[in-house]
Amino acid sequence: MPVVDQHLNNKDFFAFHIKGNRSKPVFSPQQQLILANKNLYSLCLIKKGETSFMINDERVQVGQHHLLLTSPSSKVNGASVAKSWDCEVYLIFFSIDFIFKLDFRKDFFDLTKKSLALDNSHVFALSVQDATNLSNLFKQFIHYEKQGHDYIFKPKIIKSLAEVLFCEIARLASQNFKNIPVVPSRKREILANFYLLLKQSFRQDHTVQFYASELGITPKHLSVITKELTGKSAIELIQNVLVEEAKCLLRQGLSIGEIAKQLHFSDQSFFGKFFKRNVGISPKEFRQKA
Repeated sequence: MPVVDQHLNNKDFFAFHIKGNRSKPVFSPQQQLILANKNLYSLCLIKKGETSFMINDERVQVGQHHLLLTSPSSKVNGASVAKSWDCEVYLIFFSIDFIFKLDFRKDFFDLTKKSLALDNSHVFALSVQDATNLSNLFKQFIHYEKQGHDYIFKPKIIKSLAEVLFCEIARLASQNFKNIPVVPSRKREILANFYLLLKQSFRQDHTVQFYASELGITPKHLSVITKELTGKSAIELIQNVLVEEAKCLLRQGLSIGEIAKQLHFSDQSFFGKFFKRNVGISPKEFRQKA
């Protein structure tokens, strides 16, 4: 069994710049293992040449200036990639969690909800200008992601670039979906609606019952869907969002009491116990290390 780097295993976004080289594998065995065991969407932009992938046991050919979008249920075989000698590809894998950590407004998620609910793969033909703009964004993103942890403002730069990148992809996808009859998966539609509702309400409401009621389903049904599609129960997803927001507020210097109040915990002590149970250290210790 390959040893998996825990840092890589905890990531929810992976970016690759691939150039034509038939003899060199696209992904290392470690990367293949991680990508295969995560519930990830993928986007592949073909800048030059052409490439193909095995997706759900079917080979999909993608040419220059095309964008391939796959959902987690579209299992991409990383070892099956075939490339032309002049191929140049930008490829990203990301979880739905990653998107919802970005600072998007509600209208962004209303626009992208259909694509998040996809249960198969789609190929979009882009104009030369759109493909060039998108490849430049990919290039910048990968450049900054390669920088070391001591690179000042690296997390903020990457987050800002990711927001621009996903806004551009959402714009291009929405244009294409107008011309393609897309039938979303009911389960993925529920998951996308849950994430949208969670983005709006996580500070005030922490219970599965609230979100299930708003979605018109039972708490058990909601948790079955989230577990199947993300590997996490509904309560785990709610707690993950709360933890990420708490970490962000701690980095901003807010007092622990104020954070507990903003996140609607009954008191500071209860928030502290919640944070330590989910992070492994107290809010005060986290702040000292951040």
